[in-house]
Amino acid sequence: MNETADDEEMKADEPAAGTAVAAPLRFRVTAEEAGERLDRWLGNKLRPQWSRSFLVGRIEEGAVRVDGRAVRPSHPIAVGEEIVFDPAPPPDKAPQAEAIPFHVFYEDDHLAVIRKPLGMVVHPGAGTTSGTLVNALLHRWPQIATVGVPERPGIVHRLDRDTSGLMVVALSNTARYKLVLQWKNRQVKKEYRAIVVGKIALQSDYIDLPLGQDPKHPERQRVDVAGGKPSSTFYEVLERLPGFTYVRCSPLTGRTHQIRVHLAHLGHPCVADPLYGRQVGQQFRRLLDQRERAGLSTVDFRRQALHAYRLRFTHPVDGREIDHECPLEEDMERLLAFLRGLR
Repeated sequence: MNETADDEEMKADEPAAGTAVAAPLRFRVTAEEAGERLDRWLGNKLRPQWSRSFLVGRIEEGAVRVDGRAVRPSHPIAVGEEIVFDPAPPPDKAPQAEAIPFHVFYEDDHLAVIRKPLGMVVHPGAGTTSGTLVNALLHRWPQIATVGVPERPGIVHRLDRDTSGLMVVALSNTARYKLVLQWKNRQVKKEYRAIVVGKIALQSDYIDLPLGQDPKHPERQRVDVAGGKPSSTFYEVLERLPGFTYVRCSPLTGRTHQIRVHLAHLGHPCVADPLYGRQVGQQFRRLLDQRERAGLSTVDFRRQALHAYRLRFTHPVDGREIDHECPLEEDMERLLAFLRGLR
């Protein structure tokens, strides 16, 4: 699985308030609807609760039955046909609960604000079937098995495996659907902390550069002025260190790898970023090698220096402002202390 998102929003393809995904949905085709493609008809019935791509996948997996039989997405529906849609995955594909510890900053009946364990993938996918945040969430809150898309229950947004910090988890379908819309409508205030290579010239600025997938390296994103999606990141320098800069970043959009790509495009990738700091980032590696040869102290830091520090959003049920901060992980604190000691 390409679990690679600094703070990637999810699609609003989840059940609306009060809907439980465990129960199959049943429909009867009317005369006015006859002749339409199944996937298009079902999409019109169920959007925005589920996206069309999600529904097409379920049809192809046999989770949609027409008069008891599996059909293709292009199947023309006929008058009187009973269409049954079961959004739940087969039992052998459903994520399983695992007793994995994580820190909870806040929880109520509808949502929780948590610290994602460092190095943990958010949800199962190709090549990753256990040990994910979803497995941990199911152990603590079994009820989320019916919240949202079954393969990633409760998930509102994602962080990259090696990006630490805050995440919001939905514990009810009411919260899940409304939270996803807040992310989609750019109503959530997000703040990251990053330690980057080099001295950023400006004290603060907006980076407005469209992003898209790199055709030569599908696991990477790139600045794509012609065909990319609009992407905007505000940054502000917090501290200038010898050869490095400690910055606060606020992504105004939620593109994959947005902060990392934008900073790298400025020539200041996150320290130890394995995707976007391989060339400029060698400055950090050379520094450690030189100090080691000289018998001086070094620091062990092996992931991108990026941390989801703060989240502020509106409670989806009672309208309260939810605002939480998450201290840096110990490895980033050690990195900062090391760089400050270079003065």
